[in-house]
Amino acid sequence: MTEKDRRIFVGIKISTALQNELEHSAPGTKQYFDGNDGKDYLEIVDLGEGRFIGRYVKNGIPAADIGDVSRNVRSIVQLITRGRRIEERDVHIYSS
Repeated sequence: MTEKDRRIFVGIKISTALQNELEHSAPGTKQYFDGNDGKDYLEIVDLGEGRFIGRYVKNGIPAADIGDVSRNVRSIVQLITRGRRIEERDVHIYSS
């Protein structure tokens, strides 16, 4: 397994409505999810049959830090989508 295979992904499933908002993101926010290395911001990935926006975290992350990652994902998606309401329960943990 490669290092990427051992990471978990914290993110939000991209619905049709969210995809539309990402395509028409707030001015100056594409850098937060499009064409970056995913280290500091979010990335869009295909997992199974769905597309998700979020970030990878290292295997073995302290459980206490997952809440911080979740809040970070939510706040960046809200910034990108001009304030779209993202509930805590909308952010999930996925493994590859």
